[in-house]
Amino acid sequence: MERGFGTLSKSEIDMLIMHLIMKYSDLKYKPNHAVSLDLKLSESRVKNLIHKANLQFIEDHEGYVKAEFLALLHKSKLETSKSKIVIVIEDAFVKQGIQARLKELGHFADNSFNAELVKISTNSFYELLRSFYSPEDVAKFEQEINEALKNDDENKIEFKGLLKDFLSGATTKAGEKAMEVAFAFATGGASEINPLINAVKEILVPKPAN
Repeated sequence: MERGFGTLSKSEIDMLIMHLIMKYSDLKYKPNHAVSLDLKLSESRVKNLIHKANLQFIEDHEGYVKAEFLALLHKSKLETSKSKIVIVIEDAFVKQGIQARLKELGHFADNSFNAELVKISTNSFYELLRSFYSPEDVAKFEQEINEALKNDDENKIEFKGLLKDFLSGATTKAGEKAMEVAFAFATGGASEINPLINAVKEILVPKPAN
């Protein structure tokens, strides 16, 4: 409303409507193909409108990319191929944000085969996820997990090693369960490390005998 009522162009109105649809309706949880059928638009137009709407109306770009990427991990079944994690990212805004973040960390993602199919080496994937947490969060994670497991310094579990174990097991039965639980923190909140700590405890800490 800064420019006055009735001053938006048709394309700007379309972007605003798409932004509101993807923010408040159940369509945000559907793949682009399903959205295109529901809105009776071509899939390419849906992708284009979503991307433009994100550029225009999202204020916290970094926070949005982080939340959407982690939520995507929670919903997706990750695959591994030649020491790489393979994930489908339909949202071009999120994909470009992840690629930019990887570049800042000195890594890169490969999507040369398919624009939506992104391949990230397990080491780069770890560094990406690690970048989402502060040193204080990592220290808290390691302290609480090791205290729960009653580990001494010699057997201390580290965030990096544990996450790499999860990633290397992503395609195994146990790994699938670990990945599903470990990424349950994806919805965000005041402190995202706490749900992750609880999820890992659920997997690693032995249950008391009845």
